[in-house]
Parts: sequence; structure tokens; C-alpha cells
Amino acid sequence: MKGIAVVAMPGCSYELHSYAFDSETSTAVFIGTFRGTHTGHLDGLPEPTHKSMETQYVYNMHLNAHGKVDRIIKVWHSAWAAAQVGWTHPTQDAAAAKHLFHLCESGKGWEECRHFCTHDAEFSAQAEPLQDIKSVCEYVEWMKGIAV
Repeated sequence: MKGIAVVAMPGCSYELHSYAFDSETSTAVFIGTFRGTHTGHLDGLPEPTHKSMETQYVYNMHLNAHGKVDRIIKVWHSAWAAAQVGWTHPTQDAAAAKHLFHLCESGKGWEECRHFCTHDAEFSAQAEPLQDIKSVCEYVEWMKGIAV
């Protein structure tokens, strides 16, 4: 929606937290946060709610042989962002996914993680050590072996 940032959220901003480049796959990854408060009127949106959003997102960019970006994938939960400023109702709680994230990162393995996944949940990664891992079960077992 044209003007959503400048008109509906004057003074909004973004912050780049981290970035990395994988030269083997010519892939750049950027992690950022968008912040804004709905104080401006814009046709198509509710009247200003004066509520704020803080929403994280990731860009995954692939560069071609000439160093030009030929693909961008943005990972962002726009419905959650809209709910923060009162434009929509909150979507389904992601508590199960958040719990699984913590289980993965702390190396709990499939026995604990399986309760939050389908038995055939898929996994993929661009990182070389993980390229042969195709299921969430395999991944969480791999994480179990390296987690502190």
C-alpha cells in the first residue's frame, strides 16, 4: 500500500542487526527490525491507533556471476505486524513454533521436538554442513550433537 510507511507511520525506521555473505553460494543474508507508530491517516487503513509495531524480518539475496542480485526472499510475518498496530486481530499463537525453536537451539533432540512437528517435517539449509539433512528429525538430532 503506497505511503504506508511515510504517511501512516511518519518517522518510522529500520535497523540492520546483522548480515553475512556466503561466497560459495553467492548468498547474502540481512536481519533487520522495522519500527513505526500509526499516527497518520491513510485511506484504506483504520483511523490512527497510536499503537507501535516492532517487527523483525530477514532478506535472503542471491547474487549472479556478475555480482548483481537476481533473487530476494523476504521472510516477514506481516499479519503479526498489522496486529501490533491494531489493523487486524492477532493470528494463531506461534507458541508451539517458539517452543520448538528453543528446543532445537538447546539440543534437545527429536524425542522432545517430535511433539511440535509432523513426523515427516522437511528441513533445508544452504549451509554446507547441513545440505544433506532433509528432515527436521535429522536436523534436531544434528543440533543435539553440537548444542552446548
